[in-house]
Amino acid sequence: MTKRRIFISFDHDDTHQVNGFLGLRNIMDGFEFYNHKLDHRIKSNDTNYVCHIIRDEYIQPASVIVVLIGNKTAQSEWVKWEIAEGLKQGKGILGIRLQGTFGQIPKGIPQNAVGGWQPEKFPGWIEWAFQNRKA
Repeated sequence: MTKRRIFISFDHDDTHQVNGFLGLRNIMDGFEFYNHKLDHRIKSNDTNYVCHIIRDEYIQPASVIVVLIGNKTAQSEWVKWEIAEGLKQGKGILGIRLQGTFGQIPKGIPQNAVGGWQPEKFPGWIEWAFQNRKA
């Protein structure tokens, strides 16, 4: 199987749970996770520059955008932009609801592309999102 590159979109309020998701990369073969959180260039206050780096170096090489949905994710302007950019680039989109959260599903994520916190299903869901992308 080809390695799938995964771009993770999330609201920063959920960083603790997102780190738990990122820990799964050690047990999920065939996937590479892209997360711009550790990229110090992103600390810039120049929004156009930050968008350029995220779009060209994180979203573009990704196969699938995984949106980790917490209580406020749907209100995040950055998450909205990342989903829109992923759709514009024809990426597969998958929403995964974080444990114990009940927030709205962000616009742009298909209703049939949202799952709960079931780590054993994540590899199949990611492959499904890739196969159903609009590229």
